[in-house]
Amino acid sequence: MDIETLSLRQVAPEDWSALGRSFDDLTYEQTLTYAQAAARRIGANAEFISLHDAQGFPVAAACLRIKRVPVLKRGIVWVAAGPMMIPADAPPPRPERQRAIFAALCAYAQDTGHVLRLRLPAVTAHDTAALDQVAQAAGFSPTDRAAPYRTVIVDCDQDEEALMGGLHGKWRNHLRKSLKAGLTLDIVPIADAADRFQRLYREVQATKGFQAADIPPEFYYKLQGEDFDHEVLFAQLDGADVAGMTIGRAERSAVYLFGATSQAGRRPNAGHFMMWQAILHCREVGVKWFDLDGIDPELNPTVTEFKQRTGGTDLVAAGPYEYRPPGITSALIGAAETAHTHLKKART
Repeated sequence: MDIETLSLRQVAPEDWSALGRSFDDLTYEQTLTYAQAAARRIGANAEFISLHDAQGFPVAAACLRIKRVPVLKRGIVWVAAGPMMIPADAPPPRPERQRAIFAALCAYAQDTGHVLRLRLPAVTAHDTAALDQVAQAAGFSPTDRAAPYRTVIVDCDQDEEALMGGLHGKWRNHLRKSLKAGLTLDIVPIADAADRFQRLYREVQATKGFQAADIPPEFYYKLQGEDFDHEVLFAQLDGADVAGMTIGRAERSAVYLFGATSQAGRRPNAGHFMMWQAILHCREVGVKWFDLDGIDPELNPTVTEFKQRTGGTDLVAAGPYEYRPPGITSALIGAAETAHTHLKKART
């Protein structure tokens, strides 16, 4: 069967936010605010593309983080949580359209000479197993050069009774205890409370001895833009902060970025209180999908169980996939990446 041909267009940064809002699978990683900062962080360029059908209607879009090998002038394109391809208030595209989208991305890689990698957004509307087959048919292969993403997604488009009913029984008991412990909630834009959250985060980090994140909280504090809202929720006991959680929001999706619960907050189950209040807050501000930001049953079974018991959907995002254009250039790009990785480990 013939594959539909989609046309590719470059999108100006100033037009990207409006385009992103036309897709239901927009997440913070595809916002202009985050994407440009994430690209700068690794010395890459952020470019934006859209794919259009024969009538000129945009059917997919993606922010590309392009890291070029200086001598080759080609390099690796990384698409985080993309391409977006679920129109607002519409079902996901049929497999034939999905294959056309992947085929168009392969054609882009062939035309530019870049190695292309992508991981689709973690949304419950995607059938990961089916997307694996579609991507492979279009020419992509699974890759271990990028990390997979497994997470829990809470559907906030429910009333409070339904959300409470979806909680695991033991989790609900801990929550009820926290609701009777005298904890209060304070919600503040991160721009007004970065130092306050940072003190709590560093205190808990020093006490528990957990490793710093690859992308630390400080990276997010500076992000400001019309398409990315960032706020922090604090649980307080007797006027003191005992737990905090930062949340990033993009249209109808939100993600739990960082959290910290002090020793004083453990006894009243401030972590359960904080998560529950975050779910209710997301619901109140119109968020439908709340991403609890990843789980790893092997490396962190306790946190995994905590998130799984919120009543959300445990899912693995489709990908990561890779497409390497034929020819020697792809091999040279791979060699340059391997050398860079070894050098980075040596410095660490």
